Amino acid sequence: MAEPWAPSLEQVADHIPTRTRSSAATPGDDTMTMTFDGTTTPTGEQAQRFIDSAVSEVLGAVAGRIPATPTYLSTLAQTAAALRAAAAIELAYPDRDADVDVFVRLDQRAKDALLRLVEAASDAASPGSEGSLLPVWSMPAAPVWPGDYLL
Repeated sequence: MAEPWAPSLEQVADHIPTRTRSSAATPGDDTMTMTFDGTTTPTGEQAQRFIDSAVSEVLGAVAGRIPATPTYLSTLAQTAAALRAAAAIELAYPDRDADVDVFVRLDQRAKDALLRLVEAASDAASPGSEGSLLPVWSMPAAPVWPGDYLL
């Protein structure tokens, strides 16, 4: 079953727009379609397999589910999966050495996004715990001085 937050082909293409050039279009045409379809490399079907794999990886990092609340968690999950899929596509279809450098950058962004998601999901599951977005203050009990009476 597809996750409701799974990124679309267009959302992955936003990270790697040069991959959306139509290889079957007019020779010399440099127009980017900003999605994957039967004329791009990879095709829409191939890109969808990368997306499905990225969604599985994100789910594995957060114990199999993205909580419905807070709602920003699904956006973080979508971004992490889109970046992971874009990085995998760049690594799978290198046209030049620079594509490997693009992979390295996308891979780091995907790891950072996944880390943010895991931390946010953890914070949402246990508010007030260490690492929470809001500070938690604690003070020791006031010391009792010799000769003072507790009232």
